[in-house]
Amino acid sequence: MRKIPLLLFLTLALASCAVYTVGMGRANINPPAISGQPETRIRVINEMKEAEAQAEEERLLKEAEAERIRLESEVNEYPEDLTELTLPHNYRPKRSAAALETEMNPLKLVFVPLAQDADIDKVISSIRSLDLDFAFVTGETGQLVEFSRKAGYDTVLFEGGMILYKTEVKDIDPHSATFIINDSKSIDIAVVNNFEGIADDKNTYAEFLAGLDESRSGLEEVSITEEISLFALSSSKPATSDWIPFTYYDYRTSYESDESAFFSENGYTDAYRATHYTAETDPGITRVSGDIYERLDFIYLKNAIPVESAAFSVAGMSNKAIYLEMLI
Repeated sequence: MRKIPLLLFLTLALASCAVYTVGMGRANINPPAISGQPETRIRVINEMKEAEAQAEEERLLKEAEAERIRLESEVNEYPEDLTELTLPHNYRPKRSAAALETEMNPLKLVFVPLAQDADIDKVISSIRSLDLDFAFVTGETGQLVEFSRKAGYDTVLFEGGMILYKTEVKDIDPHSATFIINDSKSIDIAVVNNFEGIADDKNTYAEFLAGLDESRSGLEEVSITEEISLFALSSSKPATSDWIPFTYYDYRTSYESDESAFFSENGYTDAYRATHYTAETDPGITRVSGDIYERLDFIYLKNAIPVESAAFSVAGMSNKAIYLEMLI
């Protein structure tokens, strides 16, 4: 008989437990935002985390902006208003400092005298595959800046000309720059633009040449300190060595260029003329105007050996460029 009251008690106890369901439990949970009760610690923690995340995001944005400013300073961008440009200007998008192997390998160079109507994109596309160590360009300042930006190479810009390079700059003067080729060799390079135009009539060409300034403009101002040096020159004056008795161009008579004399007196070699037989068979014409055909763009070397050179057509402009390989 005692078993019956025990079973009855257990039945009633289990029935009372089953009445309290999960739904009833949830109904009794009152979040502070709903119940109006004081905030819980978890909300404070979440707000602190959100504030910390926002602060971290702001910190990262500030660091990114500081890095952008630092890199822009290192790149030394050209000003949008070119009237604010000061020369010489060292533009460094790549910040290159490559050492060039010269023991058995020639340096590869190109000289591009931009025509006024040059299509910069086409010109760059034409020479991009040449795997160059240096490129020299002459032209107007706006053209040069556009060329430098689009080419994307480190550049030293002077008045009327520039040097694109992939090694390290040692020093920059108003008219030239010194580059570290490797641990044992450096080179001075000057780009001088003395081009004042060209006649278009062979009958008046002698008169045109006689009217040109003979002050060797820009040449004697260049500071040369290294044993190895190079000039890239655009001029209105042909080389003395090109005006020989036996020539295809009948307007050519005896002509003495003061610029040719300057380089001869100072021990420089005309790289193109040194690698070609004569002006009769290899004129190396770089500019044409009317019935005038002349080589008016030159690379002169000192204590370097020209190995191979060529005047070649470039897409996007009427002037020809000069390609040179040289040993130093």
